[in-house]
Amino acid sequence: MPSILIVHPDRKTQRVLQRILGVTGYRVDISDDLDQGIRLMDHVQPILVVIDGSAVLSSRVNDFFMHARAKGAEACMTLLGSAAVDQVPKILGMGAVTNLLVHPMPVLAEELTITVQKLIRSDLFGAEKYLLWGTNLQETTVTRGSQRAQLVAHLSEQVRARGQSARVASMAMLVADELISNAVHNAPVDASGTHYRAELARDQELELDELHQVRMRWGCDARYLAIEVTDFFGSLDRDTVLTALAKNDVRESGGGAGMGVALAYRSCDHLVFNLAPGRRTEIIALIDVRHPPTERLSASSYNVFVERT
Repeated sequence: MPSILIVHPDRKTQRVLQRILGVTGYRVDISDDLDQGIRLMDHVQPILVVIDGSAVLSSRVNDFFMHARAKGAEACMTLLGSAAVDQVPKILGMGAVTNLLVHPMPVLAEELTITVQKLIRSDLFGAEKYLLWGTNLQETTVTRGSQRAQLVAHLSEQVRARGQSARVASMAMLVADELISNAVHNAPVDASGTHYRAELARDQELELDELHQVRMRWGCDARYLAIEVTDFFGSLDRDTVLTALAKNDVRESGGGAGMGVALAYRSCDHLVFNLAPGRRTEIIALIDVRHPPTERLSASSYNVFVERT
């Protein structure tokens, strides 16, 4: 019978995760450590695994991942308690964790439920999945490179008009500016895979035909401010994303998509990459507007979803 496998040493957390994941309708199996999880996989059919952050840093994690993939559980996510967020750079440096959730309850329950449903259903795209039902999303199509500054300024005004703080508006501006710039300049590739606009000055005027146009959508449900930016080249890949996220200093990322990804990640609370290779790239930045800056963790959650072909 297909199941979801949890690997976590804390019994209370195991019970909480079991209740959350039980809403999927799948059986939920639990193990205390990686070795027990490997043995358990010989008797169950895991469709995905959820493992504790400390387990990811274990010397046995590669054996566990190999065993999980051999059993058909390609999808995996890692949970990292707020007390261990200083381990995020080390986990990112491994380049193997594509779904990292770092926030405590109740935010973890939201992130975990959405991530699991996206993985199980292979239904990846759309910021709606992260916002409350009925939330209105504003949509804009970028048809000229010079629109970016105007769009970003307008976004800030609208965010402030809806009662959000100057800090939230500033974060929204930075994220939108970086994601739109990446989509306009770094996403376009030719038949040989060359990013032929990557070296152009960011303030240079560019008329964008239908292929090169970029879509931005945003909305706020009083929990999250969500900013979604989509290009229709689909040239951003998993390895580029994870390499950029791993940079402790954004200056290490250099130019290109890497620096924009790194800056966006450090300016929001959850960054989501929905990748359809060769077709489209959708990046969703989520800014938690419920908590004051002093309660914001020093690390952010992220997901890298790749559409199955």
